[in-house]
Amino acid sequence: MRQVFFSIIIVLMLAVLMFLVANLPTRIVKPKEQSSFLTSPSQIDYANKLLSKGLKSEAAEAFEEYLAVGKIQPQEEAQFLYKLGSIYMELYKYEKALKSFYKAEMLNPKADFAQEMNQKIIEALENLGMSSQARYELEARTSLGKEKEAKGKVVARIGKREITDTEIDEAIKNVPQWMKKSLEEPERRLEFIRNYVGQEVLYTKAKRLGLDTKEETRSTLEQLKKQIVVEQFLGKEIQEKLDKISPEDIKLYYEANKDTYVEPAQIKVSYLSFENESQKDEMIQKLKKQEGRPQEASITEGDSSIAGIGEAKDVISSLFLKEKGQISDPLKIKDKFYVFSIVDKRQKRQKSFEEVKSEVEYAYKMKKQQEISQDLLKKALEEQEVEIFETGNKNETKKDN
Repeated sequence: MRQVFFSIIIVLMLAVLMFLVANLPTRIVKPKEQSSFLTSPSQIDYANKLLSKGLKSEAAEAFEEYLAVGKIQPQEEAQFLYKLGSIYMELYKYEKALKSFYKAEMLNPKADFAQEMNQKIIEALENLGMSSQARYELEARTSLGKEKEAKGKVVARIGKREITDTEIDEAIKNVPQWMKKSLEEPERRLEFIRNYVGQEVLYTKAKRLGLDTKEETRSTLEQLKKQIVVEQFLGKEIQEKLDKISPEDIKLYYEANKDTYVEPAQIKVSYLSFENESQKDEMIQKLKKQEGRPQEASITEGDSSIAGIGEAKDVISSLFLKEKGQISDPLKIKDKFYVFSIVDKRQKRQKSFEEVKSEVEYAYKMKKQQEISQDLLKKALEEQEVEIFETGNKNETKKDN
């Protein structure tokens, strides 16, 4: 009996085992084999080709796949990571770019591309809104953020960088000669320092964004370089000739341009306004007694409007015919009537040479500067064969002499 019982138990166990086996998954997933293509030089060629065709996202993916499975030396891997990070920078994926750059830096801290990568790390941080971290990286990684030894009195500070009066004096050397005199005044010098500091702050931020390395920036700098060199050449030539100007030259220029240095006639008026012409006698009496809160205005001959009233060219002409102390008849301007009292009157006056000497000297030197510049350009053109094709057609040319 016991033997039969054990036989039944064995049969039941076998049945259960067969049921479990029958319900096991029929598909066994084999480990994915790595494609030999991914680890071969062909994968790099493929990624570079995608990049050359402007398919940056696809190229980045191809490089990622290669780096994930490729067995390469640390220095070579660092180079590919730098390239991958640069692609992500162009795709504005700054977090992925930083990840690639930091890993490349860890693998090869002294890589040939370390300086360029440092700049891109700072640019990525700035674009991610991490300005404080970008400033820290700037100071830690590049000479841009290194603190200069202070020479002279400190007049401003940007973070850890001290700006001294010596640095400001050097900057002032680059401003036009006519402006230097005004910067001797304390208030003007302080204003210059504020502008200088503001420019330095913006310049540093622009460098953190990598704008100084852009192609358009380099092109603009080249144009500015040409402009500066030309200005230095002209400045030297012009200054030598301006230094030869005598006081007699300036006086002669004043005599030839006296009409420019005239103080025009001017009147000061007080006035009242009213709605109905029937109020004119009442208003005239009030104006004589300076009652009714009359308004005041100064008018220069040639003006076409009156402060507080607006356009009134014909009225102004009639007011200049009046003498001091006289009151005008009611004059209509737009939808109102006005009566004017001539409070003061100054006649047109020729300004003396002594009054306008500095103004005349400046005007004469500006005129001479233009003449000297044009003369220098003319001589330079004569020294070389210069042709300007106005229509772009070589057969239709105009030779510049």
